[in-house]
Amino acid sequence: MVLSLAAGALALLAGRTNPGASTLSSGPSPSTQLSDRGVFEVLLAGKTIGTESFEIRSSAQQVEARAEIHLRVVQGGKVADVRTYPDLVLDPQLQPLTYTWKQKGSQSSSLEVDFRLSPPQARYRTVNGHEDQRTFSLPKDVVVVDDNVVHHYQLLVARYRLTGSGMRTFKAFIPQEAVRGDLSIQEMGTEPTSLDGATLDLRHLVVTSELAHVNLWVDEQQHVLKVSIPEALFEAVRKK
Repeated sequence: MVLSLAAGALALLAGRTNPGASTLSSGPSPSTQLSDRGVFEVLLAGKTIGTESFEIRSSAQQVEARAEIHLRVVQGGKVADVRTYPDLVLDPQLQPLTYTWKQKGSQSSSLEVDFRLSPPQARYRTVNGHEDQRTFSLPKDVVVVDDNVVHHYQLLVARYRLTGSGMRTFKAFIPQEAVRGDLSIQEMGTEPTSLDGATLDLRHLVVTSELAHVNLWVDEQQHVLKVSIPEALFEAVRKK
């Protein structure tokens, strides 16, 4: 809520494109395929501004994706040093159940979203200490892609794999911005990609709407190794 480094690009969820809605396939549960942990280096305008250490824990009952994100940026001539802790729980078909997000630092805030309720309810606590409770009209299979949470794109890729190939469109939600809308994802093929001084053959996927493009590069194990949002001068590279 304080740091919205990629807000211009993540506002793509408010795009006004209106292609066909996505559906989940009836294939086997993907939950046991998602367990993973790693670290992303986060860059803004080519300069390192922080890290995201994430873990995705999967079982037959649920998937939990959590992280510790440390960002240090200059805003209004002042250095903001902030740690955030997102925690997203999904069912075996990757439909969200709950989401919590906490920010610690010179300014603290938090939010909680319960997607199990109908309609889903969110509780926000702002940096000024004010509380705000809202309800949202969201489908059960909405995709959560929050501000400055890189590993959420890993979950998006997993959802995309469930639906087949070609371009797919999802209803999506940015909890920190309380914004909902459509996003589409399309595979662009395999291409040589420079990563930490090496050249790897990675799958290139593009998440897009009228407003922005998010580029993802994914390896054969479906790990997102690089994220680029050109409009926001934002990049994240997986280091582990």
